[in-house]
Amino acid sequence: AGFPFGGAVAFGAMSAHIPDGGDTLMVYGPHVGVDSKGNIGTVERRGKENGGSCCGSAVAASGYVADVLSGATEKAAIPDDPLHAQQAYVSDMLLPYAERLDTADNKMQELPYALYDAQQDMVGRIIEKAAAGVAGDGKIAVLGGVQINTPAGFSDYFLPLSFELYNNSGDLVEDFMSSTNRPFNKVKEIFPGALSNAELVAKVGQTLEANGYDKKTTLVATSLCCDEVNRPLEDAFSGDYDTNFNMGGLAGFPFGGAVSFGAMSAHIPDGGDCLMVYGPHVGVDSKGAVGTVERRGRAAGGSCCGSAVAASGYVAGVLKGDEPATLPGDVVDAQQYFVGKALLPYAEQLEKAEDKMIELPYALYGAQTELTKRIVETSNTDGNVAVLGGIQINTPPGFTDYFMPLSFDMHNGKGELQKQLWS
Repeated sequence: AGFPFGGAVAFGAMSAHIPDGGDTLMVYGPHVGVDSKGNIGTVERRGKENGGSCCGSAVAASGYVADVLSGATEKAAIPDDPLHAQQAYVSDMLLPYAERLDTADNKMQELPYALYDAQQDMVGRIIEKAAAGVAGDGKIAVLGGVQINTPAGFSDYFLPLSFELYNNSGDLVEDFMSSTNRPFNKVKEIFPGALSNAELVAKVGQTLEANGYDKKTTLVATSLCCDEVNRPLEDAFSGDYDTNFNMGGLAGFPFGGAVSFGAMSAHIPDGGDCLMVYGPHVGVDSKGAVGTVERRGRAAGGSCCGSAVAASGYVAGVLKGDEPATLPGDVVDAQQYFVGKALLPYAEQLEKAEDKMIELPYALYGAQTELTKRIVETSNTDGNVAVLGGIQINTPPGFTDYFMPLSFDMHNGKGELQKQLWS
């Protein structure tokens, strides 16, 4: 399946073979077949009438992790025998991605991405442990991706997913593929069903067009947290619909309220409609930790969303007996008070959660949905109001952000629900 099972020892041996004064290029990744009919996970092979699984080890491992997830089999121990040890390690390292594969639209298409993530973690550990074996000022270039096998007579392909340069201390020197469109697949393990910003904007556009919207006469209203990490999603929508109207405050609540919604309605182009996008946000850092994210130019990351984390601490205290806060007399702290107040009904839900930082944005989404419904009910426009709600997911610099859609409904100009656009 492409795992570097030679490990740090093999890397050390390779380092001793680098020409004097030279550097090394490491290329890694799983592979997947695409046959002549376009089927993924299989390919025709030289001299065989019928093709077969590609990669066979990966397909076998995916079957194992599916059985463990469903409870059909117990998690197996790694055998103390080289005969089957590698396949056992492949299966074991794929286990953290079982739910992601189970919810994928096409498991064979998602499988190499999951394997890539597992291999990327292993490669990182090898470089951290063995980079010092590269002599002098030698550098380590590491290219990772998915190798794509095709039928005999055609060129194979490689989908690059990362290309990084390290020094022999194991420090990252340069990221050659730094791009806001680069996938960050850890997100889909934690939030199955999340869409990249580009995927979201494209899917929303197709849905709205099918329901009579015209991009030239559509105004986008957003209610996203004022944190700067949330602007890329607004920029992505603005690329299709021009500049957005901003209703959002701390944690993504539409604190502009009914007044700002009314003002926005007056800005909708003649004969046009509105798309409203709302939701809390949460960070996922480079190690997969939820509720924090690395930020541009800062050595250490921080809470994401900070307002949400503070509010979760407040409601936990109230649940344990602390006195609830009262409306501050000074507007300076009013928004944070309202975030905490709106989250109070979800205190027990958060307290019982296996991972409070994963549950927190869902609770905030519930609170924001209630307020958004009340605001939309005040609508008085000639066009329709499509309301998209979900969770915005922020990633480290150089990667695309994601959005977990949880509702997408069409309302008429009076705020009355017409239909669910996505179920």
